[in-house]
Amino acid sequence: MSVICGADPEVKDKEIPLALQSIGGDAGFRHYYRIQLPDETLVAVNAPVETEDNHTFVHIAEAWRQGGVRVPEVKAVDYINGFMLLEDFGDTQLQSVLSDQNVDLWCQKAFATLKTIQQQSPESLLVYDGSLLHFELSIYSEWFLGDLLGLNTVISDLTALFSHLVETILQQPIGTVHRDFHSRNLMVVDQNELGVIDFQGALYGPLLYDSVSLLKDCYVRWPDEKINTWLQSFVSSHALLQQYDFEQVRQWFDLTGLQRHLKCLGIFSRLWLRDGKSGYLADIPRTFDYVIEVCRHYPELQHHALWLERHVQPILQQRLNAVQVEAGVI
Repeated sequence: MSVICGADPEVKDKEIPLALQSIGGDAGFRHYYRIQLPDETLVAVNAPVETEDNHTFVHIAEAWRQGGVRVPEVKAVDYINGFMLLEDFGDTQLQSVLSDQNVDLWCQKAFATLKTIQQQSPESLLVYDGSLLHFELSIYSEWFLGDLLGLNTVISDLTALFSHLVETILQQPIGTVHRDFHSRNLMVVDQNELGVIDFQGALYGPLLYDSVSLLKDCYVRWPDEKINTWLQSFVSSHALLQQYDFEQVRQWFDLTGLQRHLKCLGIFSRLWLRDGKSGYLADIPRTFDYVIEVCRHYPELQHHALWLERHVQPILQQRLNAVQVEAGVI
């Protein structure tokens, strides 16, 4: 890669070659490269216009940055060809620094960041409505149950389950939602501040979605007692949520998390089956554990827990082992 510089008379109209260091991709179709400049590094993003909404990414980045959320500054953008230059947040994901000794402090910082996100104007955001929630649940039945495990997904149990989840989720207060707020999308920057990435899917929807995404993280598991303590602390200091009975909030939290984890089971399966990305297969058992635990806890969901115990648990690990061998992971 090279750039043409015209501002400095010493290098006017000269091409300066730049070395690109690949720093990987994500669950979408974007690819990232680090560029070393004389005084700083930047991140070059190849975000294909066929699959990525770069206008939305830039709009949210600029609005949230002005609103106090630490997101990467957009240095340059080419909407026609799908390229961006972003501020470099480094390589330190929150997940990599978490420990039993420091997780309480990091959780406080993450919740402070989340509250700032929830204060951002939802004016230009689409609504996270029942239709989208139902669509996301269909990814679970199609890709996880059907295509990965080979199970019959045309069962009335799923229809009733999905309707109950969506109805319950939509009862809670709404606000600005990041929609993928977890320990891999929070970067440790500067003096132990948290930077936020992967926010282009933000919507206006269920207020507890991001908190359950963080506390019931698909990539790291914490004891239930800690999750409950953190949630109580978040709710008690939240201007809207503190107005509700905590047991009601906890139900919204759990069922919102169930919807997310069912969706993630489908997405992780699709990433392998459709896109050839095997890196998320190892996160399926942890995510499945969240699902079955919530289904066992709530009486109205126990019939699905029983169905999972009979039809999914006996074959899940065997199927994952076979797929990971096929992928060359194990």
